[in-house]
Amino acid sequence: MAEGGTLPTIYPPSKRVKSEVWKYFGFQKNAEGLLIEDGFPLCKTCGRKVAAKHGNTSNMFAHIRDNHPLQFREIKSGHASSSAGSSSAEAIVQPTVQEAFQRQASYGPSSHRAKEINHAIAYCIAKDMIPIYTVAKPGFLKLMKTTVPLYKVPSQKFFSKTELPKMYNSLKEDVGKLIAQGKWYAATTDLWTSSGGSGHPYISFTIHYLTDWKLQSNCLETQFFPEDHTADNISEFFDNMLQEWGINKEFFVSITTDNATNMKKAFETSDTTTFPGQWFGCFGHNLNLAISKALKIQRVDTAVRSCQHLVQGFSRSWKRRRELRNKQEALNVPQRSLIHDVVTRWGSTQKMLQRFIEQQQAVCAVLATERGAWHLMPKDADIAVIEQVLQILQPLSAFTDALASESRVSLSALRPVLSHIISDILEVKNEDSALTIDLKRVMKSDLESRYSVDAKKVMDLTSFVDPRFKGSFSDDLDATVNCCIEEASKLAEMTTLSEGAAQTEQSSTTPPPTHTHTHPHPPLKNSSKAWPPCSTKSPPQGSREQRSRRVKAA
Repeated sequence: MAEGGTLPTIYPPSKRVKSEVWKYFGFQKNAEGLLIEDGFPLCKTCGRKVAAKHGNTSNMFAHIRDNHPLQFREIKSGHASSSAGSSSAEAIVQPTVQEAFQRQASYGPSSHRAKEINHAIAYCIAKDMIPIYTVAKPGFLKLMKTTVPLYKVPSQKFFSKTELPKMYNSLKEDVGKLIAQGKWYAATTDLWTSSGGSGHPYISFTIHYLTDWKLQSNCLETQFFPEDHTADNISEFFDNMLQEWGINKEFFVSITTDNATNMKKAFETSDTTTFPGQWFGCFGHNLNLAISKALKIQRVDTAVRSCQHLVQGFSRSWKRRRELRNKQEALNVPQRSLIHDVVTRWGSTQKMLQRFIEQQQAVCAVLATERGAWHLMPKDADIAVIEQVLQILQPLSAFTDALASESRVSLSALRPVLSHIISDILEVKNEDSALTIDLKRVMKSDLESRYSVDAKKVMDLTSFVDPRFKGSFSDDLDATVNCCIEEASKLAEMTTLSEGAAQTEQSSTTPPPTHTHTHPHPPLKNSSKAWPPCSTKSPPQGSREQRSRRVKAA
């Protein structure tokens, strides 16, 4: 390199060359202006001479590779800067940060960045329940190519066989550690069918427990359940699931399911080896069953069917739905569609009836213009029945999901809620019509029959220990108090036994002391003697005169 740190003027070779490397090398000129092509071309970047006789460019490539990696990448990619081969001494322009990142190679499968993105995609699939084949869709691949150009999306098999199982095992380990901190457990389980055309059966199991006085809930299983939904198969699934998670069945105090016969048979049994805890039917399901039974009264059933036919008539005709929207706007009625009732969707019948009453004026206006659809309009007697039914169902609709919670204990509120529904809402009044009286009596009778004597005993006990209710809703307060004392004694006894077992285990593993005390208790502070363990006397305080002097000094 020339003195002063500046590069000499370097010119390209006189002969025509094909190699890209010559864009970064050249020769100097002598005093007469002729090129000094002596077989040692100079590097345009650093000015160093490199041996390259007889047109051999190996040494030149090696020099660029070892000393100038940026230029070497440009040579390999075939995008060398045009300014590199110019005859001027202008330096090669340094690429921008964005260009430098774009020239990097793709993330390796084992790189930290690739693992982060793999985990994020797997989390998105699991959290949002997206089909795994989404990772192979052209739209998703285009999205990832645009946002993370250097990332190559792995195959669908990688996520289904590697990434998602790894995430599941990690989460399962964390949940297992959390569950181990609990002492007593409650559970909820249900059988359900997937939406869409497949209709595959599944069973879910959720466990509830306390850690540091904080209520925890974890769904341990959501499993494909193609077997017959018998009580034996459900019990077998329950046992296998507990065995897999290492949970002792004896520590379950209760389980909540729907009122299906197979569920009741699987868990509501006197055989403690099958399930030792108390079975409870879901309160929302119980209320829905009581309402469904009341809706089967002949007059009510006729009115509900007429409303169903009306809704179906509008759902099958785009013209009627269009005209309904126009009439709603003209009559200043809320622009809402009619609602279908679904057997498995709680409260849907009440919503269907309520929406019809709300849109009655607009619906009648639409049907009045179409003579062939007059039969769809419910009769006046049916409308009167629907209005009476809604007067009872509307107060009950708020209680369907009132006790559904995973963040707070709701069993203690079951007794007060039932008492309010049975004693207040469903209480027969003098002004009630005959139909209203029949509806209330059917629902009240059905609700009262849904809970066994043992279940009511547990409900009274939990309500009694809740400081909000205490003994306000107990049928027999003395019996509830005695039951609470009995359960507290059992719990204290179990705690004593467990502590004793722990001390025994600790003493068996602790080496014996190297010395023994002559007294059963260690000496008191600032005292040379230990007092007898059962002594009720105080330590000597000196003579009466000494005590008097100490009092005066104090």
